[in-house]
Amino acid sequence: MSTLLELNLENCFGINKLGHNFDFTKSNTIVVYASNGVMKTSFANTFQELSKGKTPKDRLFGKVTSCSIKMDNHDIDAKDILVIKSFETINTAESQSKLLVDEDSKEEYDSIFRSLIELKDKITVDLNRKSGVPKKDIEQTLLNDFDKKNIFELFKDIYKGDLIDNYSSLKYSELFNSDVIEFLTKPDVKNKIEEYFNTYNDLVEKSTVFKTGIFNPGRADSVALTLNKENYFHANHKILFDGDENLIVDDKQLSSRLLEEKKAIIEDENLLKIEKEIKKVAVKQFRELIEKNPLIVSEYSDIPNFKKKVWISYFSTIVFFLTEIVDSYNTGSKRLSEIEQQARNQETEWDKIVKKFNERFFVPFKAKITNKDSSILGKSTPNIAFEFENKDGDPKILNSDELNKEDILSQGEKRAMYLMNVLFNIEAKKKENTETLLIVDDIADSFDYKNKYAIIQYLYDIHKDSSFKQIILTHNYDFYRTIQSRLLDGSSKRDCSFMAFKDDNEITLISTGHNYQSEPFNHWKKKLDNPLILLASIPFVRNLIEFKDGNSCNEFILLTSLLHLKTDTNTITITQLKTVYDSIIISRGMESYSQTYTIKSILDDEVNKLVSNIIVQGINLEEKIVLSMAIRLKAEEYMFSKVTDKTVFSKNQTGNLFERFKNEFVGVLDQEINKLDEVNLITPENIHINSFMFEPIIDLSIDHLVKLYKDLEDLK
Repeated sequence: MSTLLELNLENCFGINKLGHNFDFTKSNTIVVYASNGVMKTSFANTFQELSKGKTPKDRLFGKVTSCSIKMDNHDIDAKDILVIKSFETINTAESQSKLLVDEDSKEEYDSIFRSLIELKDKITVDLNRKSGVPKKDIEQTLLNDFDKKNIFELFKDIYKGDLIDNYSSLKYSELFNSDVIEFLTKPDVKNKIEEYFNTYNDLVEKSTVFKTGIFNPGRADSVALTLNKENYFHANHKILFDGDENLIVDDKQLSSRLLEEKKAIIEDENLLKIEKEIKKVAVKQFRELIEKNPLIVSEYSDIPNFKKKVWISYFSTIVFFLTEIVDSYNTGSKRLSEIEQQARNQETEWDKIVKKFNERFFVPFKAKITNKDSSILGKSTPNIAFEFENKDGDPKILNSDELNKEDILSQGEKRAMYLMNVLFNIEAKKKENTETLLIVDDIADSFDYKNKYAIIQYLYDIHKDSSFKQIILTHNYDFYRTIQSRLLDGSSKRDCSFMAFKDDNEITLISTGHNYQSEPFNHWKKKLDNPLILLASIPFVRNLIEFKDGNSCNEFILLTSLLHLKTDTNTITITQLKTVYDSIIISRGMESYSQTYTIKSILDDEVNKLVSNIIVQGINLEEKIVLSMAIRLKAEEYMFSKVTDKTVFSKNQTGNLFERFKNEFVGVLDQEINKLDEVNLITPENIHINSFMFEPIIDLSIDHLVKLYKDLEDLK
């Protein structure tokens, strides 16, 4: 199994440079936290281009791109990559078909169907030669002319009927040429043809040989041809027409007798007159047709029926092929029906996905497939329907296109639909039985918590499948921690968790699987001998006191003086802080400090170290909180030194003090106002810290906080 993914990227979309090795030895899943704008989309786009067999590029500046991605020292194969973005339109028809097809049933089904297709193709070749209709159009033309849906059922119907050859020598393509049909639809022409037809029928009715609707000249010619072919007269058989006195004893006498009867019709003055009038205005093709076959004019009084007669004439000449395909269809269709019923009854991977989706996701619809049997057999693309329950009547059912058009779903619900389509692609990959690298880009974005956990459960299902290696990218720190908690454990939590940092030159992935990520405050209370942790814990303990005793108790007021500049801010000692901590949490480690040290002096010492040294990048939770505290106090100290009114505030001190400062110095100290506004925007979320407010401070660069502190120091 593949374990090492080596990346060396330069100028790949928004990635200037990124070199990193992902080791999947300890876990099939690696999770990367990257705030917006750092690398997520560029990383996913890079792999998506590779999955299409293309090379990533730098869209903005057109710089030369270098992209080397190896899995166990071999260039990664495009087909082994699957990218899942947070939300986009994807085509899942192929994947759904793969999931629904039962290979055993499909093989038998296809074998039966293949033999029928081969026989149909033989018939098509013959019909093409006789009719002049292109082979590709034969089937649809037949279905249209006979108003049928199934070509094999049509063959059965034709086979059961009378196969009479009246017109097999004529070309369908000439008889029903578009110019001919257009000509025949003209009102005056239609009237003439109707007149011709009526006259013709009158003449046939007067004939002693022909009978209207029973035995016309066309059928008579067909009979004569058949008798000749079958050596009827050579067997000493004879014919006596009704009303005749003389027997007909050979082919020559029969032809002569029929010609005599036909002449009485063809050479009739009234019929000839109508025929000539039609010829005068007729298109060239039609004139040529009726010159060679004058009696077909009468057939054009009912063109749909005439088309059927022509086709039946062709089929009468290929009875052997027609018999063969009908027999095969009668035998095979029963088995085909049995297989289709089995397909309807069997459970597929599709069913499992939909069942999981319907059970796990909280959406206002239930998904289902509407053509399961034909989809399983690979005859059609699956049709997915979404059913909405109606308490007052029948449910409303919409397909995906209709659902999107109606625009009745929230963004989260649309993303849920998208995720279902993603699952088809993932499950289809499983069926290929090859290793796949799955890149997941913020798949849980815009989901509420209950549906977010459904996604995590899907990712866990994938995590357990050894054929997948997945890199999960997210800008949501809570989602990042949850993935760590649910999918990673032990050393894999440390070795397979990363945070992305971006500077002007490159992107660096730093291991961030610290023990305290899931429960930082539980970790902090055991490490209060560390000055940074002690200082960073003050906002959290203050929150606990507020929750326990409210914001008017002495302990809360004391800790507030360490977050806002008050008269006692510079004099609060370790002894005072330890007394407060002992009432809330265990203060183990605080005895290591000199009890007369002031908290402000410890804060100043730690901040000076932070701004003077190069800080190793990471989550830096303690460092960022301590810097934020120092920035807040530094800003308030500066503002109080400038404003005329130095009255302190009982609440919201920084914001209210800033408004006082701004009102007094707007237009005078505008640059200072802008810098203080930045302080007011950034620090509140960082100082009033609790377990649900990690993300603002995690996303904030520690370099930015260091610069902000130094800028405040420079204010005069």
